[in-house]
Order: sequence, then C-alpha cells, then structure tokens
Amino acid sequence: MDKKIIATWFFNLGCFLQDQVIPKLLEKSRKHNLILLNIEKVVILFYRWAIWLNPSFSKASYKLGRLFQRRKKWQEAAIAFEQVTKIDCFELADAYCNLGRMLLKLKRFGEGAAALNQAIKLEPEQSWYYRIMGNILSEKGEISEAIKYYQIAGKRNISKTHPHVDLKSDKKQHLSTPNFIIIGQPKCGTSSLYSYLIQHPQILPAIEKEINFWNYHLDKGINWYLAHFPVISSEQDLITGEATPNYLSSKEIALSLFQEFPHMKLIVLLRNPVDRAISHYYVCAKPDSDNRSLEKAILSGLESITNKSNINSPNDGKINYYIKLSQYIESLSKWMEIFPREQFLILRSEDLFSDPAATVNEVFQFLEVKPYQLKEYNKKNAGNYPPISQSMRQALNDYFRPYNQQLEGYLDRKFNWDS
Repeated sequence: MDKKIIATWFFNLGCFLQDQVIPKLLEKSRKHNLILLNIEKVVILFYRWAIWLNPSFSKASYKLGRLFQRRKKWQEAAIAFEQVTKIDCFELADAYCNLGRMLLKLKRFGEGAAALNQAIKLEPEQSWYYRIMGNILSEKGEISEAIKYYQIAGKRNISKTHPHVDLKSDKKQHLSTPNFIIIGQPKCGTSSLYSYLIQHPQILPAIEKEINFWNYHLDKGINWYLAHFPVISSEQDLITGEATPNYLSSKEIALSLFQEFPHMKLIVLLRNPVDRAISHYYVCAKPDSDNRSLEKAILSGLESITNKSNINSPNDGKINYYIKLSQYIESLSKWMEIFPREQFLILRSEDLFSDPAATVNEVFQFLEVKPYQLKEYNKKNAGNYPPISQSMRQALNDYFRPYNQQLEGYLDRKFNWDS
C-alpha cells in the first residue's frame, strides 16, 4: 500500500481520537487527567507515524504542533511548526505565527521576530500577527517599537469588529484610557461577557481580552498598557475596556490601578464557588503531573486547608489555589476598601448563563451606553466534564457556606448558591 495512503489513515485516526473520542470520554469519566494523558500519547504517536511516512504531510505537523502547544511543550511545538513552514501549504502564515509564539516562550526573540515578519508578509491584514510581534518586541525590551505594532493591531482589529468606526491617525492624539475592567473571577463567564460587550457598536475591544498589565507587566510602563486599546477621540461616543479576571485576587493591583485610574468602572462575575473551583481544576490541572481522581485531589486540598497541614502533594498547592479563589469575600472586600462601591457592578454568573440578554443590558446601563440586543449569545470556553458526586458537592458546600454567608452580609444581597 502507498505510504501516503497509510499516513493519511494514521492522521485521520489521530484526528478522530482527538476531536471525537476524548470529548465523549471526558463527559462520562471523572478520571480526567489519566484519560487525557494516555489518549493524547496515542494521538501524538499517530501524527508522528503519519509524518514519518509522509514528511511533507503539513496538516499532521500542524495538528501535532497545536497539540504540543496546548500541553505547553514549547520546544516540541516549535519543531512541528517549523516543519510546516518548510512546506508550501495553506496554513503557512498561521504556522509562522505559531512558530513565533513558541520561540517567544523559549525566549528566542530574534528568531521569533523573524517568524512573525514572515507571517505578516504573507497575511498583512491579520491583526493578531502584529500583536504577537508586539509581545516579542516587548520581551526584547524594545517597548517603543512594540507599541507601534500594538497600535497597528488595534486598527486592523477595529476595522473588522466595528467597521463603522473611523479611528483617525492623529500624531497629537493621546492614547486612550480604558473605561472599564472585568476584574474577576476566573471560570465565571468573563470570556463570554467580554465577547458580548464588545459586540455593542459603542464598545471597542482591546487587542486582547486579558492584558495582565497590573499583575505581570507594570515594568513596561503605562503607555505600553494603553497601546493595547484603540485610540478614541474625545468627540466620539465610544468606550473600551479589558477583562483580566485574575486582577481581583490582589490588593496590590487594586492600589496600583486606583493610583492611575481612580474612576475606573469595575465588573465582577461570581459563580457558585463549588462549580467555579471544579471548572478551574479541570482547565488547569496538568494530566502528566497528577493522576489522582478529582475527588481525592480536591478532598486532599480541603483537608490541608482545614487542618492547616503540610501540603501532601505538589499539586495540592494548586488545588488550594482553586479553592481559595472561590472564597470571594476575601478578595472583594479588599478591593472595596480602595474603590468606592458605586464603581462596582457585581453579577451572578448563573444569571448571565440563564438570561444573558438581561444581564448584558444591565452591564450596558452600568457603562452608560445605549441598550443593545445581540443576535445570539454564544458561550465562550464552556467546560466539558462529568458531574461530581453528591458527597463531594456536599463537602464543598459545607466548606464554602460560611464564606458565602459573609459575602451576602457584606454586600447585603443573596446569591442562593446553597439551594
């Protein structure tokens, strides 16, 4: 049989396992990590066999690169994407961009910039290519050049998302200040909410949803941050903002933000703390570092927190982190000691999920833009995992109950998570 035919067979089998088998198994099994690890090893093997049989099989190299990228295997991903760039194929520009992203992770900035230049040359209208180039230049310390690329990315992006808006190029024009930030919490629907907001004709998106300036990039300067937002002239009835849900966890971030932008409008999404912690676990837990069942991992974390005992496993520290992020009263009260309460909009994630139109219009009212109805409200980054056992839910409910009660008393409102 022809080698290319066999290579295609291995490739299709790998795609079938990755795209169809894994999602279905994860819906039924709580041994999430072990299943994912073992099946992905088989998928990688199939893709590699396909490439060995047909070295010019660019689709197999590209899929392999994306799989390594998801698993944060930067070196392996870079090798796969580099192989794609050696073949003339329809993924060529995207492969160059992803190669640049992997080289950025590997701190090979010069090679990364060269890869992004190739991507931009092939597809100059792709806004995110300029954004990644800006990220590489930022890490090289070339902040002024990075800002130029961020501004190009912003203009390219707005021309697609809001074609009715004319962002005039005026050298005297100052960089725009964001009007709002969604500051928390992770796995509470922030990606969905932000995607809904930036579909409003008056709300322009930043070049990326999570800028992470106030927690990771303060050293790059305020102009670096502002360059991530579109330049809006004073006569335009437009606003802009970002969504970095990890901001809420730090009082230091609140202090830094208040010093620079004391009138910032702040949006907080709060989800049933049990559901939030479980969702966070499934998204962030590494399959090759923790083979315990979900119940054992979470209950071990609860035990170490409750008894203030030593961490039993390197992963218990992360699990404790997932649990701590669901203790909303601790973070929110610190922010409300700094910003006035009227600058906060606190939303229940369950309301956003059940009636997105009403919730989003509540946000529009808070942001002082016109009411607006979207054609559809598609969820972003929705989790796909099996329900937890009743005993585990009860244990988590019991743990979070006093924190929920403190939150309800502090905000003088009910969240009804125990029911």
